[in-house]
Amino acid sequence: MERPRDEAVDERAAEMAHETEDEALKDPDAAREAADQILKESNERKDQAEDLDPTDDDVIRRSSEETAAEPE
Repeated sequence: MERPRDEAVDERAAEMAHETEDEALKDPDAAREAADQILKESNERKDQAEDLDPTDDDVIRRSSEETAAEPE
């Protein structure tokens, strides 16, 4: 499993600390730990997706509209 890049973790932690009302995530170390965990889990899902059979009816699929980033 690929480890999230430090820069990606730092960026995500800064976003979380700025956007949250959770006082625990205002702490930079707590935000960084949470961001690291989120990015690790995201990478695991990407790796796991490679093993899924695209014709399996039990696989949850999303349309590109659901996964597309919102324009800023």
